[in-house]
Amino acid sequence: MSAGFSVLAALAIGGAGLLIAAGSVVWAQLQMRAARSSFDEATRMKTEFVSTISHELRTPLTSIAGFAEALQETWGSLGSAEIMEFLGIMTREAEHLSTLVEDILVLPRLEAGRLEVDPEIMDLSALTAELVESVFAPGHDRELDMALPTGVKVFADPKRAGQVIRNLLANAMNHGGEEIAIEGSYAGTHYLVVISDNGSGIAADRRELVFEQFEQGEGSNSNKNGAGLGLPIARRLSRQMGGDMWCEARFPTGVRFCVTFPLAENSQGHEIGSDAVFSAANPGRFSWR
Repeated sequence: MSAGFSVLAALAIGGAGLLIAAGSVVWAQLQMRAARSSFDEATRMKTEFVSTISHELRTPLTSIAGFAEALQETWGSLGSAEIMEFLGIMTREAEHLSTLVEDILVLPRLEAGRLEVDPEIMDLSALTAELVESVFAPGHDRELDMALPTGVKVFADPKRAGQVIRNLLANAMNHGGEEIAIEGSYAGTHYLVVISDNGSGIAADRRELVFEQFEQGEGSNSNKNGAGLGLPIARRLSRQMGGDMWCEARFPTGVRFCVTFPLAENSQGHEIGSDAVFSAANPGRFSWR
C-alpha cells in the first residue's frame, strides 16, 4: 500500500513537473514569437521611415537641381523676372529641405531627453508673420486669414518656436482645407496660437494619434505627404519650452491645432494675461489669396 502510494505520488509529481516544463516551453515560445513580432514591426517601421524620408528629401533636391540646371543652360536667354522666379523657387525648396533635415536631427535628441532649449524674450507675432510668408509662397491656392495681435512677447527659444509654428503651418498647407486661419489670444500666463482649416477634420479617436510618429490625420487635402514627424516634434518642442499643444474640432467643419507659449513677464508693460494687453494691441489683420 505504501509502495503503491509512493509510486502514484512519484508519477503525480513527475506529471506535474512535465506539465510545468511543457508550460515553460510554451511560454518561452510565446515570448520568442512576441519578440520576433516586435522586431519585425520595428524593422518594418524603420524601413518605412527610411523610404519616406528618402522620398521627402529627394523631392526638394530634385527641384533645386532641376532649376539650377535650367538656369545654367538658359541664363543668357532668360529675362530678369524668370531668373528671379527660378531663384525664388530654389530658395523655398532649400528652406523646405533645411526644415526636413532639422526635424530628422532633432527627433533622437528629443527622445533621449538631450535637447536643450535657450529661451529668451521674443516677438511671436513677427516670427509667425515671417513664417506665413515663407510657407505660403506666392501663387498658393489657399484663402489665408491671419488675425494675430502685433507685438506679442513670449519667453521661448526662437529657433524651436519657429520650428513649432512652421510645422503647424506646413501641416495646414499639406492636409488642411481651402481656408486657413491663424489666430491668437492671451490665456493666463501663456499665449495661445490657433491654426485652423475648413477641411474634413480629424476623427475624435485620431486626434491624439496624429501626435505619434509616422501617423497622419485624414484631412480633406491629405495625400500622405510628409514623414509624419512634424506634429509629434512640434508638440514635444512646445512642451519642452513650457507650453502645450492639442487638436480639437472646428465648427462646422475642419480642425484646430492649438499651441501655447509662456508669456514674457510684464509683456508690453501690462500684467500677464491682462485683458488690456489684448484690447490695446493692434489686431494686425490681413489676408492673402
